[in-house]
Amino acid sequence: MRILACLALGLGAAGCDVEWGGAEFRLENPAPEEPPEQAEAAAAVPPTPLPEGPLLFAVRLNPANGSARSVPIAVLSPDGLLPLEVPESPDDTWRGRFTERFLPAGRELELHGAGRRIGSLVLDGSVVSPRPDCMPVATGRALFPAGSQAPVTAFAFEPDSLSAHPGRYVSFEVDNRMRTFGPILAEQLLRSRGENRPFLAQRADLEAVSWPGDENPAFAATYLINDSLDAPVPERQAASLFFLARFDPTRGYYPVWSEFRRYGEGVAKEVFSYLTAVAAPAGRIDFVELRDGTGPVRLAASLDAGDGEDRKVDWTEGESCRAELLLAP
Repeated sequence: MRILACLALGLGAAGCDVEWGGAEFRLENPAPEEPPEQAEAAAAVPPTPLPEGPLLFAVRLNPANGSARSVPIAVLSPDGLLPLEVPESPDDTWRGRFTERFLPAGRELELHGAGRRIGSLVLDGSVVSPRPDCMPVATGRALFPAGSQAPVTAFAFEPDSLSAHPGRYVSFEVDNRMRTFGPILAEQLLRSRGENRPFLAQRADLEAVSWPGDENPAFAATYLINDSLDAPVPERQAASLFFLARFDPTRGYYPVWSEFRRYGEGVAKEVFSYLTAVAAPAGRIDFVELRDGTGPVRLAASLDAGDGEDRKVDWTEGESCRAELLLAP
């Protein structure tokens, strides 16, 4: 019964010589063994690393029922914001590890808008990953102080501890003083940037901006020459001016941040309009929407660290899926 003895040893052996009735058989393992060097190389490949540091989430709120959709857009660093996108060719475990680390059910995030903490966002553990090149979208519920209104767009992050007590979300209306100072500051800023036709600039956007600690609200304005906010890239030369101005009782409004761009005739369009602000650990971060006339609106931001230096756009969102994901049903 030599063949039975061979079978009892199992087919996992490399082979088994059998003699029976003058015939000779050889049973082969159909799965070839992986060369040792290949197995060692596969085991040595480290998993795709996760982001380090707290993440900043863009949040779309439903003020009617408190539901929220959020998508991570950046890493909060001591110096402001760092880019955050899906890694190129992540391993099969990356999304699961990311969700477990940053999006678990019950995680509470600080919800920010208008330059202050306005509530909390509690994740419910539901995560959607519509496209492999998009960051995952987490759903949850927003909590606000009693009687506080809720904005449609906000931002959220997880600090070291939930130490800042939420305040009421405050919004202001544009007043005549803002309308008066707007064109005066626009002309001054355009001339300082070398624009010799400031009289051609048309106001495209004007927003009253909450500035906690100031008695009067700030305002943000966008002025354009030979263009409009959401028009395609113009064929002729155009220009855009965005500025944010605070109020001083002794001199009125004065600019604290401005961005001037010339574009058209083959130069990429950049037009900014104000969105909201976050009181981040590194300082106040003001967010603007960036319109380039070619696709979805992206985000850009400037950090006010309180050092008195000239501010500028120091973070711009990449080609992300944020707008598509947050506006999806």
